[in-house]
Amino acid sequence: MTAPAGGAEAPGRGPVGWVRATLASSPVLRHSLTLMSGTVIAQAGSMLLSIPLRRIFTDADYGRIGVFSSIASLVVAIASLRFDMTMMLPESDTDARVLKRLATRSIIVMSALASLVAVLARPWVAAHYDGDWVLADLLCLVGLSVFLLAEVNVLQYWYNRKSDYKRIAVNRAQQSVGSSAGQLGVGLVGLTNVVGLFLGMIAGQLYAWANLGLRAKDLREPLPEDAPSIRSMAYRYRKMPLLNGPNAIVDAIRTNGITLLVGEASLKSLGQFNLAWTMLQVPMSLIQSAISQVFFQKLTTLRPGEMEPLVKWVAKRAFLAGIIPFALIYLVSPWIFPFVFGEQYVASGDFARALTPWLFMTIVTSPISTTFIVAERQQVMLAFACVYCAVPLSILAFSPWPLLTTIDVLGGAMTALLLINTGLAIRAARYFDRHPPADKAEALAAEAVEAEAEREIDEAEE
Repeated sequence: MTAPAGGAEAPGRGPVGWVRATLASSPVLRHSLTLMSGTVIAQAGSMLLSIPLRRIFTDADYGRIGVFSSIASLVVAIASLRFDMTMMLPESDTDARVLKRLATRSIIVMSALASLVAVLARPWVAAHYDGDWVLADLLCLVGLSVFLLAEVNVLQYWYNRKSDYKRIAVNRAQQSVGSSAGQLGVGLVGLTNVVGLFLGMIAGQLYAWANLGLRAKDLREPLPEDAPSIRSMAYRYRKMPLLNGPNAIVDAIRTNGITLLVGEASLKSLGQFNLAWTMLQVPMSLIQSAISQVFFQKLTTLRPGEMEPLVKWVAKRAFLAGIIPFALIYLVSPWIFPFVFGEQYVASGDFARALTPWLFMTIVTSPISTTFIVAERQQVMLAFACVYCAVPLSILAFSPWPLLTTIDVLGGAMTALLLINTGLAIRAARYFDRHPPADKAEALAAEAVEAEAEREIDEAEE
């Protein structure tokens, strides 16, 4: 066989051709890499900017903004009543647009309520945090952050539905890097307290929301006359807030409750803990977030019999992808944190080592957690979430040990629980394959009837 003229590589040959062919034959891989690119830029940009930021703002300032962000995240988890995720389920884009309006209305109400509660609780917050009236005043604006974050989540699900993963990737980078850059900017001009951290954070969230919303022109178009009502769609998907909603609440209480309980030790300890947690998100997010969204879309189109093999495949690949980087993190974190961020962050390195096994296991379980939703086994997910929430909060609340020892115990307990969760997800997938939901069963029956009819026609023609 002769080489192409001019020494050019034959189409489809060589490393570049192999990569292109692989991506073309695997939409899941292609979409995952697209989302991962945005996550890489977002996490890498934030990590680099955090080096000067940690020298401008104190660990106590980061503790205060950690309290603010935790409370905002608690509300964001339920702000849309989970109708954001539900947008992925209808076949009709019109139905999904109605669900978008339903989610946005819910977000507006929840955001207003969050700020109202913060205003009423202002004196208590100031007293609880040793007269910190700046934090108490900032919490009155928590509704603004809730609205922006929750709306960005809704819009990302819409772009996920449209398979516009490039838009999601770019937006993630813009939001994360924009917030950190904004914080650096206000810090350099002299606003070196929690107010500066807040203003930079809101700037990034506002830009991300405006950028996604302006480009989603189809969401702003009038609905057709035959579109279902918001009330009818709320009733049709009532299981989402009733079953998946409580699960989201439990998860939010666990994640943000851990932050708030660590803050009970001191805001400085919370600042140290949050740095460790944030830095560990970098390798974790490179794998977890990208795979999760694409895997969820793939799950919604699976036929019975295909889910269990896919769940096992994803869990195995996630495990292999994370084992080496997280092993390295475990070994080097006690000295790399003070080296990069300054000697005042020695405790962050110790916290990072204690958290590493737990956060590694989230790489395996996070992508396949949506299996419970598609398999309509939300009750199993909710039961596990309750245990998964109660264990860490109980350890933190009642531990007789120093904070670092407590975090060590916490990490081990959570790792064991996630191993159990992996088995439950595989079991849910097996249940789906053997007992498909009614709509999947009807679709399979219709395909069987159609195939039988075609066979009879072919036999008649013969």
